[in-house]
Amino acid sequence: MTTFAEPPPSSSSSDDDNCQSVSEIINTHFNTYQRCDTKKNVSRTAEALHHHVLSFVLSTKNSNGSMTEEQVSKEVAAAVTRCMDGAMSIIAASKKKDSWAESVTSILELAAAYATTGKDQLVARAVINRAIEYLLVEKDTIRMESCTMLGWCVGYLVESCKPAVSILKKKGKHNGGGAANTNNNTKRTNDATAGWKLECLIDIGKALQPRLTDKIAKVRNAAISACVPLFFSDGATTVVVDTTTADSKNFEVIITSIQNTLLWIMANDTSAPNRALVAKQCCGLVSKETIPYVIERVKDVDVKVREAALDSLRENVNLDDLTEDQRVEILRYGLTKRCSSTHAKAVELLCANWLKSAKFDPIVLLDSLNPVLNESVCELATEVIINMASKIDCDNSDDVGVELVQKHFGGPEIRSFQQQILKKRSVTQNDDEGGLSPSLAFFLRVKCNTATNKVETISDVINDIPTLCNLLNSHVDKLIEFNKEEDDDEGMDEDERDAYEDAQNFICLQLIHMANSSELQEEGSRRHFISIMRSMLSRLATPDDLVDACVKTMALAHDTESHFLQTISEILVDIEDDNSTDHDEKAIVVVRQMRTISILSFVLENIGGKMVGNPILASTLQHLLPAVTSKNAVIREHGVICLSKFCLLSEEDKIMDEFKPLLMQIAGSVEERVEVRAQAMLALCDLTLLHKDMLQLSDEGGNNESTTFKELLLEMLGHPKQGIAVIAAEVAAKLLLAGCLHDPTIIAWLLVIYFDASLTEVEDDDDVDGSEVKKVGSPVRLQQLLSIFFPTYSMSSLDANDAIMAAVGPLLTIVNGKLEGKKQAKALNQWPIAKMVEYICYNVDLADKKKKEESADETDQAEVDDGSQVKEEGEGDNQAEATAEDDDTVVEASSTLLASIDIAEFLSEEGASAPTYYNRALAKMLGSASIDVDAEDTALLSRLKSQVAEAEYSTDDGPTVNQIKKLLTLLADVADFEEDERSYSSEDTSGEPEEEEEEQEEELDAKSVATDKEDVSGDESFTTATFEENIEKENVRLSMSSMKSARLSMGSMKSAIEHESEVEETPSKRVSLGAVN
Repeated sequence: MTTFAEPPPSSSSSDDDNCQSVSEIINTHFNTYQRCDTKKNVSRTAEALHHHVLSFVLSTKNSNGSMTEEQVSKEVAAAVTRCMDGAMSIIAASKKKDSWAESVTSILELAAAYATTGKDQLVARAVINRAIEYLLVEKDTIRMESCTMLGWCVGYLVESCKPAVSILKKKGKHNGGGAANTNNNTKRTNDATAGWKLECLIDIGKALQPRLTDKIAKVRNAAISACVPLFFSDGATTVVVDTTTADSKNFEVIITSIQNTLLWIMANDTSAPNRALVAKQCCGLVSKETIPYVIERVKDVDVKVREAALDSLRENVNLDDLTEDQRVEILRYGLTKRCSSTHAKAVELLCANWLKSAKFDPIVLLDSLNPVLNESVCELATEVIINMASKIDCDNSDDVGVELVQKHFGGPEIRSFQQQILKKRSVTQNDDEGGLSPSLAFFLRVKCNTATNKVETISDVINDIPTLCNLLNSHVDKLIEFNKEEDDDEGMDEDERDAYEDAQNFICLQLIHMANSSELQEEGSRRHFISIMRSMLSRLATPDDLVDACVKTMALAHDTESHFLQTISEILVDIEDDNSTDHDEKAIVVVRQMRTISILSFVLENIGGKMVGNPILASTLQHLLPAVTSKNAVIREHGVICLSKFCLLSEEDKIMDEFKPLLMQIAGSVEERVEVRAQAMLALCDLTLLHKDMLQLSDEGGNNESTTFKELLLEMLGHPKQGIAVIAAEVAAKLLLAGCLHDPTIIAWLLVIYFDASLTEVEDDDDVDGSEVKKVGSPVRLQQLLSIFFPTYSMSSLDANDAIMAAVGPLLTIVNGKLEGKKQAKALNQWPIAKMVEYICYNVDLADKKKKEESADETDQAEVDDGSQVKEEGEGDNQAEATAEDDDTVVEASSTLLASIDIAEFLSEEGASAPTYYNRALAKMLGSASIDVDAEDTALLSRLKSQVAEAEYSTDDGPTVNQIKKLLTLLADVADFEEDERSYSSEDTSGEPEEEEEEQEEELDAKSVATDKEDVSGDESFTTATFEENIEKENVRLSMSSMKSARLSMGSMKSAIEHESEVEETPSKRVSLGAVN
């Protein structure tokens, strides 16, 4: 326990009588309270202390009359602040909170209660000011305890200002004017007291606000808790008596500032407990203006914050206080399956608050959620409600949400809950009340889907299939008649007409889904339902929103796919013969073709692969081709989409002979609209991925179709219209990644599109739609795809990696063409050529690094597997292997060297036609290139030196020449390109006579083994050719000297093989290792 410098007097009933001063009385009470094992009510303790001090002052005044009221207040303030200082000194001296937590907390709480519950403003100000001073100390524990103490002060100040008028009102009924006079006197006294208490609250608010953003999370937490009483609905507002005074206005300013800070903390504080505390405890913050901030926390990354936000909404917000969008958003993010605790809290909010406010009527609740526009969220809510009704009366439940809801309801409420949710409802129950509502139809459909005993539930909801079909027909007829009326109904505006049409469509869809849930097992019901669906699909007046649902449900009603296709074929024929609409002939043709496309699209998407080549399916093509050749661009676009699906279920020969030429013609037509050409390109891409032989990608022959397809793809990549270029880029990326293409020019175009800043510029961020971004043809989607494509493609194979490296040259040419006619260097901001080349080198190096790591892992594994064999080899053999490894060392050119060669070639050949600022940018890249001359291949270095020298001669621009000279200085010691070739030729021919002489001597000395040598030589020559071929295939970026070293190593291998054969057959003949080398 905490002790002070003065020894406390013994705790007895006569302690107060033995005290000789006010300070002794205060010390006695504080020590007694902090030593008490069972804590009493701190307010009562403070009240008792007030009484004892007052009694002592009165007794002293009667006896001596020496102490004034001000002197007493100063002595009391000094005594209380000394107690506070002693408590804070204990905190400063202690390292562990366990040693002082209970006693210090008791002292500070009693000090706050005593100072703020009385009417002595001098004591209150002294205590509050001392606590404010402790907010500025360096030790975070003291700042935290000071915030906690100020929070108590706020609570007691607010509580002491609440009027207690219940007894006075009762007395006023009997005393009349006497009670009125008493109330007036009390009011004047309260006004005087509230004045200085309001000033104290203002001072506390100003002191706490900086601590809300303290660097220590625990201090911020204590400051947040201290601000909570300021926002109680019956809290600090009771202190403000006159709203026109300066203090009242200052108080409103402080409250508003603290509220804004707390809202910022709730959204941005790094500490999850702090965010949760604001969302949970500051219930006074929840208003129409602040509700969106609390709803936003339902999407927080921390589960405790989400739970606190849902609890705050349940406790402080009614269903009517939320808009429809806010209700839907809360359920969408609350009823998530990824977090069971968040789901349970959302279930508690839904059932214990929202459903209860709707008197447990699910239809009323669904009306407030609008299932027509929010079907998925409403389905989640309905499933939760039905599940809750079946489990809420269980004593032991594994569902946490059920346990939380049970705590809010008693027995009668639970029975009312179950009766309202589980009572029998049918689709025909509201015929006398205006028909079936969307909410009721939706609830019944979900109930049928989720029922455990489906037969009984469906029989209650749906009397029989004919009744359901009749009801469906009536709603469809009503909707058709409504669409025919158009603007004749003057009592409904446009929004109301749209809402009514959507509601009727929604009801029809729910009825169709109910029929699907009934499973249509009875043959008569099934045939009747199929006939109804067929008649609906055959009528051109049937709304398009019902087509997919009708086709899907009718497919489930058939036993085989062939029977289903037969019915679809008959429906298409009926559509061609239907002329029941009032539109003109052209409009009827458009509606007929759109209906045909809608039906066929759904059928082709859901039919199995076994139907390939089916004659019934092939017969539907006659209904599709008119749409592909229609004059209406929208119909042509959807027709091409449907045709692409039809091709996927066709035989390859038919695709090659009929569909491929048609799609190529559409995609290559300059007069065709962009959307139609794009769909044709996507169809060709899909068919190429499915049928590899359809578009051969070899260049044999001048007129093969793969070359035409490449040219078409390149043309569309460079098309000025953004839509075509984006579609072509996505098609090219698919073909490249699938291995159908390895064209550096196409890769260069993809790089240009990827780095083109104009493709992703959006004028207004509000116009960006999330659903549009995900669609094919969106520039944002393409950027995301290409950001993954380039690293993935470079690592897919060596050919792909080499193709990316070879794209530098075409890239420079393409960008030069883009810059044609642009005289300002700002054009490079749109096509940053330096970043493009750097990005190529980065991906190539990344792929090479991964390849080396995989090779090293394979080598280590092979060494582990062959460890026993390695130990048996002799020391001489190890030396021979080390020599062979040195001879087989392959030098692979770096990406920086190869890119520099391409840049130098461009400057030497096309630099004269390029803009000056473009040449300077390329020259700057050459001047800053980091090339290790000692590690690179000399032949490639010589080639680079030759190209750089030609680039220097071809330009007269000073900055360009200066940058080029930097690279020439680096390559000063590199031999010229021609000298290197001559030296290489001489090295190749220098060893031939010696090898011929050795072979002649060996033939003369060992004729008996000549035949064996020829066999060995033949095998070795085949091995040599195979090895050289593998080296060339492994990486086309191998240098000339690397190939030379490989050939020399093969010569060494040949000599070693001959030596081994001689040793085996003629032991007396020994050839030294030096002779072989």
